[in-house]
Amino acid sequence: MKLSRGNSYTHIDDAPAWFLDRLAPHLSVPVEVGTKTGARFGRIYATADEWRGTLLVGNRIPAGLTPHVLRVVAWCESQGYPIDVRVEDTRIRPPDAYPWYTVRAAWRPYQDAVHAAVMQGECGVVDAPPRSGKTLMAARLIDHRAQPVLYIAPSVAIVSQTHKVLCAIFGDEMVARVDGDTPADQRDVTKPIVVATVQSAVKLPREFYQTRGMLLIDEFHHAAADTYHQINALAESVYYRVAFTGTHWRTGEDGLAMQAIASNVLHTIAVADLVPQYLVTPFVSFVPYHAPSFAAADWQTAYQRGIVDCEERNALIASYACQLSEQGIPTIVIANRRAHADALAARIPESRVAKGGEGILTSRTVKAFLGGEFPVLVGTGVLGEGVDLPNAGALIYASGLGDSVQMMQSYFRPLTAHAGKTHGRVYDFRDAHHPTLQRHARDRFGLASRYLGQWVQK
Repeated sequence: MKLSRGNSYTHIDDAPAWFLDRLAPHLSVPVEVGTKTGARFGRIYATADEWRGTLLVGNRIPAGLTPHVLRVVAWCESQGYPIDVRVEDTRIRPPDAYPWYTVRAAWRPYQDAVHAAVMQGECGVVDAPPRSGKTLMAARLIDHRAQPVLYIAPSVAIVSQTHKVLCAIFGDEMVARVDGDTPADQRDVTKPIVVATVQSAVKLPREFYQTRGMLLIDEFHHAAADTYHQINALAESVYYRVAFTGTHWRTGEDGLAMQAIASNVLHTIAVADLVPQYLVTPFVSFVPYHAPSFAAADWQTAYQRGIVDCEERNALIASYACQLSEQGIPTIVIANRRAHADALAARIPESRVAKGGEGILTSRTVKAFLGGEFPVLVGTGVLGEGVDLPNAGALIYASGLGDSVQMMQSYFRPLTAHAGKTHGRVYDFRDAHHPTLQRHARDRFGLASRYLGQWVQK
């Protein structure tokens, strides 16, 4: 059996049928009913408990899963199924280019370690907490590889931020921006550095991808989505691929779909590497909440009655926000639904609700909060990923949902180092008034303990 390893895909040639039969379940992830095969999945099938999609398409797999296939080969051999395998790397490495030496910065010690690891590998993930300087680390990599690059991010807001940073470093003539807000006459994709949203990148022609030597992916925890696999298919000629994320996991087995795009982790930055110089010391508390329990026919009813419309829980959240405000601590309150955010803001004096979706970074409300015009900012997940609120000293996470990327992105909002701030307070709730809500609270506590364990109050 031969594995022909390309940039986007690895082909498995001359494999015994029994091996492919055993491989397919190892390369399958749970999917929603009605999921189409698309760019990710070769087949959607039902098991006794759920629907699953396999990332094995005929005899082809995403190249990032090559190490995973080799682990399956080793497992088969350990079970007494001998199989002869060789790996042929068919990729063509671009000629080494002379570094541009454009970036000038005082590098943090852990950033030097990241750079060394990334420069040694051609493909992989940098697991870096929020506020670790991912954009600057990416710029350093662009600078030293000196390859034409496509830099993709999940939203217009993050693309806008990244474009400004890279223009400040490399100059406007080197950097182009491609997203829904960019006029067509400004989308010069011949420039060495092109920053694009995922939705815009997937519309770029294959000929554009043939001009790129490197692909950088920001906020990589979104990469289980089908559009990222479409980009993987377009980027057949792109040799260097590096992804950055501050929350390197997904619910269930979606991590396998992420690994398919960028393979394994090259380097992990611990939160302890950032505290207290770059992040203030966290203080994470799960507040017990024991309202009278109630029965609910389904999860939607439980969430509506136990979180969104729960008067006692909302009053408790408001009391915490008021206490923090009285102490002079700018506070963020994050709910999952807009209706819940509105209900909480109605209870909290001198609070405002953040609105705006993609325009959140230019929101007048957010700017007023940053300027100290009011003490409590209430919002939904729009205040999480990519939003910098350095003056915030506390977060009240009112969502009530289970462990999630949004949760950890939100937890880091009050941890940004800022003048006069020594601690970042995070308040969540140990809900015990419904079995489903209790399970979600337990999941959040587990995730918080995994990432911020020494600062989580037991």
